Amino acid sequence: MKPPNNPGTPAPAGSPGWKLTQANTGLAGVGLNCDSLPVYTGPAAPGAGTVISGKRIEQALVLFAGNITIEKSCIRPGKLDEAAPLVTTNGPCGSNSCQVTGAPVTIRDSNIDGSKLSASTIAKSCAFLGVGTLQRNYITGMGSGICFYNTGSTLNGLAEGNYVRGLRTAGDAHNDGATVRDFPLDKNAGRTLTFRNNRIDCSTGQDTGALFIQTYGDDIDNVTVEGNLLEGGGYQLGLESSHGNQYGRNMKSINNRFTGSGWGAAYVTANGVGYKWAVWQENYLMDANAPDAKGKPAGSP
Repeated sequence: MKPPNNPGTPAPAGSPGWKLTQANTGLAGVGLNCDSLPVYTGPAAPGAGTVISGKRIEQALVLFAGNITIEKSCIRPGKLDEAAPLVTTNGPCGSNSCQVTGAPVTIRDSNIDGSKLSASTIAKSCAFLGVGTLQRNYITGMGSGICFYNTGSTLNGLAEGNYVRGLRTAGDAHNDGATVRDFPLDKNAGRTLTFRNNRIDCSTGQDTGALFIQTYGDDIDNVTVEGNLLEGGGYQLGLESSHGNQYGRNMKSINNRFTGSGWGAAYVTANGVGYKWAVWQENYLMDANAPDAKGKPAGSP
């Protein structure tokens, strides 16, 4: 099948998450589809400096080498170890931790698709696991979507303009549309992690939530959540201090929309931390018929 003659119509730059659809994100937004792309025949662990553009990638990827860009491609493996990520920036793992990439990774205008894999294989898998820049991707068919975990101590993280939907579950899995499990500032106080203008839907029936921020692996700070539509079961936005770690004083939630289904829009579990969101402003329940989709205000959790 050849690519369509007419280019896709991507969401205009800066569009908030409630303007995103399956037709204007990922490959569809640039006029491509998975089946039209030539198969990628390179290594599963490409070297530093690699650019993969316009390929159908039928294997899981390890992008630990860093300085790697994937664009206008379809990552749709046909086989995967149970609970393994489709794409990771993690390196070799020891008994307690995995090595962290030392250089940036970017994935943009692409599809990350677990639909060729069984639900039992991917129920505890992330589409993306590690740290990087993800822009304008369509992510579907997975247990969980964007997982910023094992982020190290130096690199920034960005998820912008992505649409996560169609997640699946099995067994005792709990699913996240997106999650942050560590983002410490002890070695780089200026590093930032941003979720901007994404649409994230977690509706498996075993949902933790659309965006689940929990200090499972380390402290977390300097996270901004802005312009997103958060949908599905569970709480749409969770902020937890847990496992002996704490979230910091610069956590911001600005101009987001929540479907308000599941357990509610948002919650905070402080566990001894005397502060919550440093900024909580212009957050509303989603109302497609209201100006700028502003329904009832989502009260500060």
